[in-house]
Amino acid sequence: MAGDKVSVGRDDVEYPGWKWCTASNGCEGWIPAELLAQEGGEAIVLQEYSSQELAVEPGDEVEVEDERRGWLRVRNARGQLGWIPASHVCL
Repeated sequence: MAGDKVSVGRDDVEYPGWKWCTASNGCEGWIPAELLAQEGGEAIVLQEYSSQELAVEPGDEVEVEDERRGWLRVRNARGQLGWIPASHVCL
């Protein structure tokens, strides 16, 4: 949630610019660095964000809603929303 404080862990070596973060409620996930105001090992989340990934199959059609550092936030035909690697999409 925007304004929440998170603990910042490791950087993603495969997708630079993503940081592994842990919220106070124990939820963990990758967050793009530009959505964090980092203060040492902690950061404030700057906008609403979900790290939910979405399972897709070859041939699935998706609508792209956001793009960040090699990943796309997409919505499938059933209305589900999540992130997939941009390398898995033919535009």
